[in-house]
Amino acid sequence: MPKRKAPRGTFWRGDVLWGRAEIRGKDVKWSLRTDDPAVAKVRRKIERDRVVAAAYYGEGRRVFADVLEAWEPHIARQVSPTTAARYAVSLGQLQPFLDGLYLDEVNGALVAEIIQKRQTQSVSNATIRRDLVALSSVMGYAIDQGWCEDNPVIPRLGRLKERRDPIVLPDPNDIHRVIARAPAMFGKLIDAAWMTGCRLDELVHATHPRLDHRNKQLTVIGKGNKLRVIDLADWGFDRVFARLPVKLGKPWLFWHHNGEPYKTASGRFKTLVKSCAKSAQKQEQHFRAFRFHDLRTPSTG
Repeated sequence: MPKRKAPRGTFWRGDVLWGRAEIRGKDVKWSLRTDDPAVAKVRRKIERDRVVAAAYYGEGRRVFADVLEAWEPHIARQVSPTTAARYAVSLGQLQPFLDGLYLDEVNGALVAEIIQKRQTQSVSNATIRRDLVALSSVMGYAIDQGWCEDNPVIPRLGRLKERRDPIVLPDPNDIHRVIARAPAMFGKLIDAAWMTGCRLDELVHATHPRLDHRNKQLTVIGKGNKLRVIDLADWGFDRVFARLPVKLGKPWLFWHHNGEPYKTASGRFKTLVKSCAKSAQKQEQHFRAFRFHDLRTPSTG
């Protein structure tokens, strides 16, 4: 069934109508939480009036987007670039829940809604926790600024338990199938993880200056921003690391386009695995899907 026409000032995002307005030079968007154009038209007017009133007639209520904008330069000074980038990705995942809200509307009921809906979408508790930690950081900053009194995320984080599945090395044939389907440089990154047991972030941020060709060692930045040295077997060094192409002026071992590191490596890998699984199913071949984390048991050849 084709979607009905979105009323003026609204647009479709997936199956939900969103409101949009330019307020004091800013393009403000928010979820109207409905797929009914008549309901969306009414809600858009009410919310636009609220945003305009807050923008022009006082600081009584802060829009969450403004808090987020103030938090970003603050957090960049407090944590490593890797952590700041991870927070940005997490908040991007939560954006549909947060767009158009005032700070006081980011409350316990909203956090519960986020958890419930993402679990319904089969998102793991570990991923939900990671994303909520980023939101908690924003709310903690707001408390420090005197903009709110409590952090609604913290009580729910403690009750959101993670289930840690054991790491099981996938079938080598399945790994080779994924590597073969990947673009050349990304395939080398997967192969490097299989060989070394490195985490995805460690390889994404690995650089040429930290690759010791003489001693066949790679130094990576691990958890807690700590350096660790990986000894590379002769066969592994020659297979992956010995002849990695260098992009002039760029330090990254694994890069794409104009020498930039992969910013969505996890999503790229999941897409590759799904593509391989679909292809194997069509050809009636065996293929067991696996996570990037499952590669952390190093290969022996």
